[in-house]
Amino acid sequence: MDKDKKELCTIRIIFPVESDEKAIEYKKKIADLLAEIPDAQIQFGLSSVPTRPSMGM
Repeated sequence: MDKDKKELCTIRIIFPVESDEKAIEYKKKIADLLAEIPDAQIQFGLSSVPTRPSMGM
């Protein structure tokens, strides 16, 4: 088996937050948990909750 072979672990977590500040707080907590992994990367973004289109006319 190739000892240099590496794989990537991707975890996508989506949850509602009350504010940008709260989202950044959670991101920092996650970063602290991953600090021991030197090549870990966090892709962070905020977006509006999508609204469902109405089905009626």
